Amino acid sequence: LAQLKCNVFDLLLSALTGKPALEPAMDCELLYMENEHFSLVDALPYIDTQLGAAEVAQQVKALIEEEMTQFEPRDYLASLPAPELPFLNSSNMQEEFSRVSVRQPLGAIDQKKYEIERPEGEAAEDEESWKKIASTAQMNLEYTRIKSLNLELLEQWGKKAWIAHNMLIRGAEKVLGKEATEIRASREEVNKKRKLDQVSCGNDLRKLMRELEQYQQDNSQVEQAVRGLESDLKRLRDFAIERGVDIADVDPMAMPESEMDTK
Repeated sequence: LAQLKCNVFDLLLSALTGKPALEPAMDCELLYMENEHFSLVDALPYIDTQLGAAEVAQQVKALIEEEMTQFEPRDYLASLPAPELPFLNSSNMQEEFSRVSVRQPLGAIDQKKYEIERPEGEAAEDEESWKKIASTAQMNLEYTRIKSLNLELLEQWGKKAWIAHNMLIRGAEKVLGKEATEIRASREEVNKKRKLDQVSCGNDLRKLMRELEQYQQDNSQVEQAVRGLESDLKRLRDFAIERGVDIADVDPMAMPESEMDTK
């Protein structure tokens, strides 16, 4: 999948320019890696079932809409090389682009050059006029001969050519169908592996979550017990001070502040 994404642009260039595509590059940087903080985007769709809830979906949609209001689109093709398109850069195509940009209509085919009219007046005495008419007639005759030849070839070889063409199309269909099947199988393998990895990771995450909850519960119980002991200790210290009992030998912290200063 990574190789396919990396070489899509090369394949498009090959289709447009007629040049062979570049060799596949497995270390090609994917386009999404150009986004800042792309590594922070993480999801486990096979175990994060809470994302399918309607409330969560609405929250996600609201966050996306809020982000889009502050989003400044950038040129995602800036890092890619510009394609070489000699056909589109030709003078004829540039003229057509200019015509379309100013919304000029496309000129109709000039059929006057195929018309044969007898010269009249002074042109009837001009030899060049008759030569031009003869040349036009010969051109029309040649077009007619070519049309007749094409019809004869179509009559003789059209069915066989169509059958051969269908055989080529069916062969190409089989090849493309096989490639599509292999790609689907590869995709299914990737999805299966992804699901197994996420399920295994999900079990580990749930185990760690239970341990965290248990540790938090144990810590809460310990903190509560410590607060209880501190309260009992304070109560006993106050009681000893009221009764005038010296407990400095067993509890140095219970000594009066004046005695602690002298020591």
